[in-house]
Amino acid sequence: MNKLARVLFVLLAGVALLSSCKDGKSYADLLKEEDKAVKAFFADKIVINEIPADSVFISLQDVPNNDTLAVPYYKLDTDGNVYMQVLEPGDLNDRFEKGNDVNLRFLRYDLKALVNGSNPDPVGNTNPSDYITIRFGETTLSSTTQYGTGIQYPMYFLGNECRVNLLIRAKAGFTAETSTVMPYLYFIRYNKSK
Repeated sequence: MNKLARVLFVLLAGVALLSSCKDGKSYADLLKEEDKAVKAFFADKIVINEIPADSVFISLQDVPNNDTLAVPYYKLDTDGNVYMQVLEPGDLNDRFEKGNDVNLRFLRYDLKALVNGSNPDPVGNTNPSDYITIRFGETTLSSTTQYGTGIQYPMYFLGNECRVNLLIRAKAGFTAETSTVMPYLYFIRYNKSK
């Protein structure tokens, strides 16, 4: 490598390193911000740190007056990257099986903006003809894995046509967004593909 090429390489590496930290924040700082946002979101919510032994979750239909604040969020993984609030458990006689193609319609909100008092616009695909299809239990197919592991958790416990709110931290979120350390609150409907 000649001298000019070395200098250019060092300069490009420096630019890449500086631009990799959002607003000059380190990855550790972004993780702290994410943790702070998650804690703030759960401050006025009921959180249950384990999956019910019988896998029967309290849902919106189980509480008086459809009060979503009375429906708990359940921690679904040991690291606390995914929390689920069940709105409708779906058809528990028609469970998801690994290998099923499942259509998802969702809206997601930037959790940091939400807890900071701004009213973020949701992003997603709620139109009836606009959905994504993933293969439940798939760990290698990029059309599924690009959405992260967190989005699949409800299918292990609920039935076809279930609806949930999911809080997903960046580690379990969209793979392309892992480095942004952005937690999201999702509203998701799951339907088996016909």
